[in-house]
Amino acid sequence: MKLIQYLVCLVLFGLSSIVLAESDAEFPKGWDSWPVHHSGRILGKETAIPADLPPIVIETMKTYNWVNDGKGSAYNVRLNPAQKAGDYKDGPTGVLELTDIKVLLVTEHLVGEPQYGAYTYEGKDISDAHPSLNPKACTTCHTGYGDACINGVCTK
Repeated sequence: MKLIQYLVCLVLFGLSSIVLAESDAEFPKGWDSWPVHHSGRILGKETAIPADLPPIVIETMKTYNWVNDGKGSAYNVRLNPAQKAGDYKDGPTGVLELTDIKVLLVTEHLVGEPQYGAYTYEGKDISDAHPSLNPKACTTCHTGYGDACINGVCTK
């Protein structure tokens, strides 16, 4: 009987950590005044991704082509003007602004390490809305593309 109770506790603990997922990065106040570094479009799930794009861009397209009911979204990359590329101080660093669905994919630095989060424009944490919005998914991608992602910030 104790074994069953123990297993139930483990399952409930595991489920609670999934349900209670939250962003590691804070919502960046004032993000909308940051300059746009570059813009583009995440293609929809029915659109073929051109093979000549950089690998990080292809991965981004594959990861987020489900947004906007599979239609993709226009995006802006906004960088905090108080940050210096590659030498990020603690605090808000940048956002990938998905304009069609009004969502921010946030990067900030804490003790020199990148942190990630997903928010609505109003600041509601939505990192548990889809597996690709979980900070662990961000970390996996941002650390897997060498020169394209420097200290947790990816460029095209």
